[in-house]
Amino acid sequence: MILLVGVEMPSILIKTKTPIWTGDIDQKSELLQSSGIMGSLRWWAEAILRSIDKYACDPTGNERCPAEDENKKYYCSACLIFGATGIRRVFRLNTSGGERVFTGSALNIKPSGRNRGWYLGSGVMGEIYLEITPLDKDFDESLVLLPLILASNWGGIGAKTQHGYGVVKIEVCPEIDFKRFKEAIEKITDQEKLSKLRIELRHGSNNGLPNLKEMFFAKVQFEAEDDWWRKVNGIAPRSQDNYRGYINDPRMINWIKSDSVPIAPAIKNWLRYSKEMTKRGKKIQVSPFKEISNMEISKWLFGISEGNIKTASKINVSCAYPVNDNLWEFRIWGWIPKDGSPAGFDRDGFLDNLKQALDGSGSVTVSWNELLGDQTESHKLKVWREFSSSRDTVKPNESDIGNYLQSLLEGE
Repeated sequence: MILLVGVEMPSILIKTKTPIWTGDIDQKSELLQSSGIMGSLRWWAEAILRSIDKYACDPTGNERCPAEDENKKYYCSACLIFGATGIRRVFRLNTSGGERVFTGSALNIKPSGRNRGWYLGSGVMGEIYLEITPLDKDFDESLVLLPLILASNWGGIGAKTQHGYGVVKIEVCPEIDFKRFKEAIEKITDQEKLSKLRIELRHGSNNGLPNLKEMFFAKVQFEAEDDWWRKVNGIAPRSQDNYRGYINDPRMINWIKSDSVPIAPAIKNWLRYSKEMTKRGKKIQVSPFKEISNMEISKWLFGISEGNIKTASKINVSCAYPVNDNLWEFRIWGWIPKDGSPAGFDRDGFLDNLKQALDGSGSVTVSWNELLGDQTESHKLKVWREFSSSRDTVKPNESDIGNYLQSLLEGE
């Protein structure tokens, strides 16, 4: 293949299954921001690179590239693709298309027992075009498409995926395999190429940063009648606490018309607060999973936003989206590091219990009728993916990262 630098490649069409978050730094933009998509693609690429033992810095942290030593500048593999201070990215990305889901202020969805809710802004839905322009002769489209395919198959793109945004489908998905991606990385990081640019490849520790080897992906399906969304916890009104709900709100009605239902607040509320216990004579709501009943562990796992302190959730829950006429699906996925967790957190115990709760085989049960309404039934865990784990339902205990990655690219 002859690559013409600066010549735009054919557009990639993606269709949204759930809204993509549009907000800029002020969270006011009504247009899809290419910077948000770029940042998301980089996040997925970093997780992949770390899983194959390539160092990828945290571009938002103090240790971001370049690192300097004796008049030399060092850049990690991710920065050589996506750019950093002193070097440009090897491609340009433009986005277009999509329609705003609703206008007006954000929805504040409050499931039962919550005084504070989850704020959901509009986002965009519909057909989105990604236009990729190579800016380097060694650019290969797999550097962008492999992270995009992985995200579309199992996670989400854009910001706020922890609140349900960003599930997409690639129309006419190109064939990209792991071997091609790995070869493209070797070209980008070739020592002779870097020497001509007077830079060096940076090495380091990936501990404490998102890594595909430490991620899990689950899909849950259920059958539902028409208008089932009207009984979802947080959307449905409640007379006992004068909560009006959103079943008649034009913003919610427009969201439903876009073919997705924002169930993430209901699911996350169950994960964090659905068990009642007494502490110092006062009844409080905690997680049904003993591994995260401690408040500090819960904050570490689900993120916090308190004053100037903000941390991202390690668990993402998608909106529900239709598979066919009466079959719906949603995703629970995330990155839970094996090292550096708070004292008392049992990672394997939590993941065991979460999977068993979703497939109905464990001691923790999911009150689906309370979460999604009694117009839903036949809830089941369709698939669970996890590297080198007996919990994986497709390739259990697969310890070859190349084989595992390729299976993720091929779907289920």
